[in-house]
Amino acid sequence: MKRTLAAAVLALGGLFAIGCQPPSHSLYTSPNRDFQCNVPWAWNVMYDSEGTHFTNLTFIGPFESEFYLGAPSFSVRWYTRYATHRLRDGMLEMYGSPEDFTNQTLDAVYGKERRMDRPVQDLAVEGRRFKYFVVVSAGPVQPGARWGTAVDGAGKVINPRKHAYAILPTPSGFYVLTYPATRQAYAKYETQFAALVNSFVPLKDGPGGAPLSPPSRSKPAQ
Repeated sequence: MKRTLAAAVLALGGLFAIGCQPPSHSLYTSPNRDFQCNVPWAWNVMYDSEGTHFTNLTFIGPFESEFYLGAPSFSVRWYTRYATHRLRDGMLEMYGSPEDFTNQTLDAVYGKERRMDRPVQDLAVEGRRFKYFVVVSAGPVQPGARWGTAVDGAGKVINPRKHAYAILPTPSGFYVLTYPATRQAYAKYETQFAALVNSFVPLKDGPGGAPLSPPSRSKPAQ
């Protein structure tokens, strides 16, 4: 597993003049140059990979006490179809399609007590077709976690998850764009996540794949 941490999405490149405001977003190109998207200005970036069959980029914002563990984030993951990926707990995951990923994730991660805030639906953006859904459920918490938690009706401390997913297929696999928020904090960066999805452009067929032809390579919205 390869892991790197970038100091920021985009360096400032100089001091702003007094009274000037930084932009709300910056155009980000992945390390493998396989996609571009707009992300919130100056959020940190964490990169993980297992070769080119699985990659994960997590964009991490400043401290917000209403988010679980105190930080808002977005992630962009790539899965090659039918390739296995080892999770941090040692278990393996493998998906054959966006539909397979969706079904396994809803059942294994969110369980039978989940509620679909937005059911699985098609989302068309500039000729690209995503699978999109928002799921709400009570999740486990790490020992000692204090930020973004809640107490359920039985007095148990939970992670009150409200997570959004946008899944975009390509010939060899698919990208999973995720906004893992809490119920109380979801609205804070809902618009920014929509900007990421709307601007997301795959440049190649995955991190190690061939370049994609237009219109898939149309320029993201600024």
